[in-house]
Amino acid sequence: MRRGLLVAGALWSIGGAAQAQVDSGLPRPPVVRADSTRPDTTAADTVERFLSVFAPAMARGPLPRGARFEFDADSLVLSNITTLGDLLGHLPGVYVARGGWFGAAEIAVYGGHGPLGLELYWDGVPVLPLGRDSLWLDPARVSLAPLERIDVQVLPSTLRVFLVTRRARSSVPRTEVRISTGANSIAQYRAGFAKRWRSGIGLSVSADYRNIDGIRGSSTTAFNSVDFWLRAEYVKARFGASYQIVSSAWDRGSAAPVVDAWKQRRLDGLFQGFLASRDDGLGARLTVTVARTAISNDTLIPDRRLLQGSVELSETRPRASASVTARFQGAERPFQLEALAAWQPVRFFTLAVDARRSQYGDKGHGTRAHVSAGLALPLGASIRAEASRIEDFQAPLVLTDSFQRATDVAAYARWERRFITLEGGVVQRDSFRPRGFAAGIRPVASLGPSPRSRYVSFLVALRPLPGVHLSGWYFDPIRGGGDFEPPTHGRVSATFFSKFWRVYKSGAFALRGELAAESWSRSNLGGRDAAGAQLPLGPASFVESNIQLRIGDFTAYWLTRNYNGMRGSYVAGLSYPKYVQYYGVQWYFRN
Repeated sequence: MRRGLLVAGALWSIGGAAQAQVDSGLPRPPVVRADSTRPDTTAADTVERFLSVFAPAMARGPLPRGARFEFDADSLVLSNITTLGDLLGHLPGVYVARGGWFGAAEIAVYGGHGPLGLELYWDGVPVLPLGRDSLWLDPARVSLAPLERIDVQVLPSTLRVFLVTRRARSSVPRTEVRISTGANSIAQYRAGFAKRWRSGIGLSVSADYRNIDGIRGSSTTAFNSVDFWLRAEYVKARFGASYQIVSSAWDRGSAAPVVDAWKQRRLDGLFQGFLASRDDGLGARLTVTVARTAISNDTLIPDRRLLQGSVELSETRPRASASVTARFQGAERPFQLEALAAWQPVRFFTLAVDARRSQYGDKGHGTRAHVSAGLALPLGASIRAEASRIEDFQAPLVLTDSFQRATDVAAYARWERRFITLEGGVVQRDSFRPRGFAAGIRPVASLGPSPRSRYVSFLVALRPLPGVHLSGWYFDPIRGGGDFEPPTHGRVSATFFSKFWRVYKSGAFALRGELAAESWSRSNLGGRDAAGAQLPLGPASFVESNIQLRIGDFTAYWLTRNYNGMRGSYVAGLSYPKYVQYYGVQWYFRN
């Protein structure tokens, strides 16, 4: 048909030319020439457009000052953060029990309540432990590659970590490449791509490969992992739907008798849809979620699967928010109801409340509740108080798990100005009997019971000069204390960051350097072995440095761990290597 049209057009042109050679005596029609000044409407529109995206699933505000720590995309690049365990170690009172270095288990211990001390949410969906270790989550096994933001809400005895995946907004494609290497043949290769079309369709992909040959004679064994993330979505201003695939496969070598070989693959499929009454993030919103998780390829346990679903109805105002969420989490957790509300009736007072009721079938039910209130005072001062109540099981899947009750409270005073932030607090926690410990830390079989305890907490951040930032935290059990809650535990860091505005007015060039140290004193509370004997803990001090150089969308980094080369470790019986280095480059392309 196309060839026929071309032939017909050619014959028409020839006929027209022959007719024009004949003078009919009639006036000829005017010749209309193309106007070269008119815009060419047939050219592709390459103007960048920014489209609507899913609202980030995180703790809804307003919240009192200091109740939440925010880590944006730059915080995950321009820092020493390579795993989620590294990030949690920046928070006061968190002890990261490291089984070694690259690829080893990193268990965050907080609150004295065992596995209840950490809650993870991936785009609002609870990340539940499943597989060989169905009690404790290992934050090191959560890939940071697809994330653009991490929010941590600090409760008296629980950390709520909200992981927000990247949300492609721009119609211009964006590509990410990251290449890293280091000691003991470390290799990391990461690639990512994101694109939105003006129709509302979006596609985001991320793949991350990590490998190390291991360190002979240590608990840092051979390790490799492959993490893959795919997200397809269709989002308009007031409605949208998306589907994610999150795949994580890893293989850890053995170092008998302290480290077991462990091979596993976890595959998550997550569908989400929303319907909103407004397009500015305010108003009523209905969100529906269905998630399916499968564990396979483990050499010790059979494959397992878990199906989750939730329906959330929320209302957001400029100074208030409220939501109700109904969840089902498989046969062992048939129903769960959550409700939260936050209100700032006046600018200087904030109140936030949340509660959860879980049904465990024939086993019974569990209840958790939390309330926080904040008062803003003149000259940047503020105070906040929090209380949480737990009447729940630690491990609903374990039939022998006992029902426990605990009431924990905390009070903080804060002073925040442009050049300084100071916060001091007192935390009191009820007695508790944690259950077991993470399977990735073999020397520790369980944690001992925690008595009723009281702690002091201090946080400081100073900005004495432009580009210079000094910060640190200190956490100490002044009465009681449990396993992995050592006395005089603290972390300090000195950071220099400059964009050299006088030389590069565009701000394309940036340099950041950080020197940090973590230290704690001796303690006899380092967990218990299989025979019930108490393991020691500390004293220990670890120093690290990291340097980042950024030019536009290109970043080069160099990290050194255990700079002082000490022989200490984070867990008795598990070593930590000396003078280990990790360096590489990361850059983004915008086509």
